[in-house]
Amino acid sequence: MTKNSPSILRQGLSAIIACLFLYRTTGFAYNVGLSKYNTKRSIYMTPSSDVDASKVSAVSRRSFTSKVSAAVIAYFPYAVNAEDGSSSIGDVQVKPTGDVKKIFNEGRALESQGNVASAQRFYQKVTKISPKFIYGWSNLGNTQVALGQLPEADRSYTNAIDLCRENIQTTQELFGVPRCNDEYLLLLNRGALRLNNNMPKEALADLQKANGLRGKPDAIILQNVARAKEINGMYGQADRDYTLAISMTSNEVNPFWLRSAMVKLQIGELKEGYDLLRRVENRFPEAPEVRAAYATFLAAQGNQIAAQQKYLEIPDRQRQNYVDQKYLKQVIAWPPAMIDGLSTVTSAVEKAADTPVENIQ
Repeated sequence: MTKNSPSILRQGLSAIIACLFLYRTTGFAYNVGLSKYNTKRSIYMTPSSDVDASKVSAVSRRSFTSKVSAAVIAYFPYAVNAEDGSSSIGDVQVKPTGDVKKIFNEGRALESQGNVASAQRFYQKVTKISPKFIYGWSNLGNTQVALGQLPEADRSYTNAIDLCRENIQTTQELFGVPRCNDEYLLLLNRGALRLNNNMPKEALADLQKANGLRGKPDAIILQNVARAKEINGMYGQADRDYTLAISMTSNEVNPFWLRSAMVKLQIGELKEGYDLLRRVENRFPEAPEVRAAYATFLAAQGNQIAAQQKYLEIPDRQRQNYVDQKYLKQVIAWPPAMIDGLSTVTSAVEKAADTPVENIQ
């Protein structure tokens, strides 16, 4: 690649995604961000409503609800002149030039300042002027994810993926000719998005493809693949992927460890799951979902009194969520064994609340 190749564009738009884990799937959110024209790879965690803005993307600033979103990265097809980066009319672009470059960089600057809505307007203009510029679509998708426009973001990411594939098919690997080498990241972004948009099978297909294209173990991809397998009921496989991802991030407890612990309970590995949960609880002791999960594990161990006490540590308003089956199944998407176990705790708490004081020995 030349000095001005797309690799220099991998600094910037980091903030959105791939722990896109997801926007609707888990009360204890962890968001992994990947982005090409801004590819800082980081895990965004929201352990409580007091979110550290320096660690959470615009997407993840929605309470303690899990969002997995991966920001986009892509090069663009067709031969690009090594000197000026221009391409012939109709060719896919790997990097912007002229007015498009100026508008695109203005959008990036606004996005880096947190002005996502304004950045989106600039990216929309880029895609109209240069509809075959990969990163115009990928960055537009990032802003759409941040603003909750998930169907639109899916379309933008798909455009970027299609352009990347066109480039791969039509461009030879020659010195000085930019080529799309980031299809796996584009798929990661779209897969994470689809996990957030009730498309579990499609998400799994994207994420498995991303994992294969990556060619080596990648903790961020593995977390998302594991989550997709979990949502699709493939608990044994999800456990293996979670375990590998944890082994790659073992020096720092991350919120996705909670998902791993719950999957372990689902497959009958109570002790291993509890050991993992204790580390999560030590790191995020006040997170409502962590408290609810801890109560569930205590009940599974036969310690109902301690389980009820832990459950009652959840603030009243937030505790209402954990008696709502729709919230448990659709919003935070707990495994069945976790939901059943928590139900025994909430039922016992409700029964105790309805028992007259004089009947309590």
